[in-house]
Amino acid sequence: MKPQTPLQTNEVTVEIFADVICPWCYIGKRRLDAALATRPHIVPRIIWRTFLLNPMMPLEGMSRTAYLAAKFGHSAAAVYGRIAAAGMDSGIEFNFDKIQRTPNSRMAHKMLISAGADTNALSEAFYKAYFIDGLDIGDSAVLIDIAAGIGRADLASALSDETIQSQMENDIASAHQFNLDGVPFYVFGGAFSIAGAHTTEHLTPAIDAAAG
Repeated sequence: MKPQTPLQTNEVTVEIFADVICPWCYIGKRRLDAALATRPHIVPRIIWRTFLLNPMMPLEGMSRTAYLAAKFGHSAAAVYGRIAAAGMDSGIEFNFDKIQRTPNSRMAHKMLISAGADTNALSEAFYKAYFIDGLDIGDSAVLIDIAAGIGRADLASALSDETIQSQMENDIASAHQFNLDGVPFYVFGGAFSIAGAHTTEHLTPAIDAAAG
């Protein structure tokens, strides 16, 4: 029997426009991870792109109760019930009741922009800290502790890095150019884009196309 020729390993750039306080972005991340796992011959190079779900959020954040009332009114329970059900399908047990504050996520974005090869691990850690553990990820001390937990205490320097600040502003401008009004939004190989937290079977064709 003729031996099979191994698939050539290809690197594919995956730009992720997302916000770590967006539950659908967490679901989308897990679905993207699952899609990439079906393509072991493709090595993703994750590039985090800032999208601010709440661009006018005060630096200190705000009460979660006040935030939900202002954004969803009486429909918040129904909205988050649907999100919780979708999360369970991706192995996420959202703990929305534990969240006390909706944070300003700019500092988290700065660390993610700087994380390089650890972007995927850091975003997972931030999502878990916020949606499962109910931590205030608008607090620099909390963020630094989380980064240290994945071995990247050095990312504290990103919080005061003007170059990173500029990159974040460029990302926000790019999101406007794409006319993004929601996330997640993925760009594979700089050419194939997908909007929304799509399932594996919808993501793999774009991944394959970008891999050529």
